[in-house]
Amino acid sequence: MRVLILICYTLLLWVSALQAADESDQLLQNRLRAHIEFLADDLLRGRQTGSDGYNIAANYVAGQFLQMGLLPAGNDGSYFQQVPLRQAFLQPGSAEMVIVSGTETRTLVFVKQFFMSPSLSRTSSELTAGVVFAGYGIDAPELDYNDYAELDAEGKVVVFLAGQPSDFPSEEGAHFASGKEKTRAAVRHGAVGIVEIHTPRAAQRYSWARVKNRVGMPSMGWINDKGKVHGTFEQIQARAMLRHTAAEGLFKNAPFDLAALIERDENAEVLPTFELEGQVTLRQRSTQQTIYSPNVVAVLPGSDPLLANEYVVYTAHLDHIGELLVEGGKDGGTGEEGDTDLINNGALDNAAGISVMLETARLFTQGGAPRRSILFVAVTGEEKGLVGSGYFAMNPTVPVSSMVSAINLDMPLLLYDFGDVIAFGAEHSSLGETVRDAAQEFGIELTPDPFPELNIFVRSDHYRFVQQGIPSVYLVTGRKSLDGSVDAQAIYEGFLQAYYHQPGDDLNLPIHYGAAARFTRINAKIGEKVANEPGRPGWKAGDFFGRTYSQ
Repeated sequence: MRVLILICYTLLLWVSALQAADESDQLLQNRLRAHIEFLADDLLRGRQTGSDGYNIAANYVAGQFLQMGLLPAGNDGSYFQQVPLRQAFLQPGSAEMVIVSGTETRTLVFVKQFFMSPSLSRTSSELTAGVVFAGYGIDAPELDYNDYAELDAEGKVVVFLAGQPSDFPSEEGAHFASGKEKTRAAVRHGAVGIVEIHTPRAAQRYSWARVKNRVGMPSMGWINDKGKVHGTFEQIQARAMLRHTAAEGLFKNAPFDLAALIERDENAEVLPTFELEGQVTLRQRSTQQTIYSPNVVAVLPGSDPLLANEYVVYTAHLDHIGELLVEGGKDGGTGEEGDTDLINNGALDNAAGISVMLETARLFTQGGAPRRSILFVAVTGEEKGLVGSGYFAMNPTVPVSSMVSAINLDMPLLLYDFGDVIAFGAEHSSLGETVRDAAQEFGIELTPDPFPELNIFVRSDHYRFVQQGIPSVYLVTGRKSLDGSVDAQAIYEGFLQAYYHQPGDDLNLPIHYGAAARFTRINAKIGEKVANEPGRPGWKAGDFFGRTYSQ
């Protein structure tokens, strides 16, 4: 009889534990849903950096941190680190691009044929200069590659194709093919202007239609202690992006016409470099103002007297891209008359990432504190060029040397029950093994980067920590469904085509909150492992990013 009672009691405890686990998971799902529904509500008008809607979101996140008992880790004892920003708008009708070749003069049409962003360094610019073709515009000694080796770009406008050579290592290549590194190379070689040709190969990653969506949107950059915008190069007086269908006139009487260059680009052949005939004129006027937008920062202190002064950092961007502007409005615009939805709510990009970070924080507060401290940073300005994370990484509220790793959450696709996760950057440091082990505890695989050609590792907030020498990963849901019942790859591609950076990324999407809960638990487990390991995560021997930034 005693044995029977013991068995019944054990079964009762087992059933009770299962019920408690189910209830806990349902509560987690409910909280994730509540966060996403608030942050992606029309009330916040798309959370444009510096807007009232963004500030509402920032106060919401700070309130959640306070409710959980996390300590403020911003400035002046608050949860906020105010980021000083210069915001610039292009004055309507001011952007001009003229190509003069021989006796022919062509005035191009803004947006249809070329695009210019507002300038953060000049309120007006007018540049007329000779032109050279600089291949991809890359100077990368580490890869034994230099498009400027036989080119005199002094005082010239450099023209180059978007992208990088096809045989470049994808992520190292993405570093050198970034706008900042191409600009830096142009400056080193004396250029005063830049024209980047948007090619068919580039359009596979970033369509011209998305370029059009930037009309009327502000440029932003953070202001350093010298009153300058960080990362701007005043030597470059003007720059433009040129649609390839409008670029042929630059190559009149050149050794290679544009069609031949595009063919070489698509066939992975070496691009030549050469001087071009004629001149280019670029003009624009920009309106600038100083604004502030906060990063929201909180900390869970560690429990180990020796390790509590080291930090595992979680990041997710709180901003999105605001509202579309109606075609024909004073700022140009991308919407059309009669559109009923002009708000880019950013439900998955990135209300979802912020919500996962908040509930990751809650999971940590519900257990015992790990050995290392955990720092949670909701950053502003990701959509403006990783501005908020760049500011925090270079002006951290804890010593930069004390940050042992960064785990970034940006647009997890929570539309299906995922069977794998991807950690962009996993192959560069020991964090890859940590992510794999954490995922396996939940029956989930770690899949290698399936899109190396998209160079995603250098395109989100974690990369600003990488540039400070901190091993980092960017965690997203994978492209496999858990039971094979849905085509996850098709869902992913469909989201990018129909919803990414569009008003359709809203609360009408079929968000899978069970998947969101599992993703949150995996995310917390990764941080728990890093926080409790005796040693810090390390870069793989000889890794390019570790070699470049950690010395």
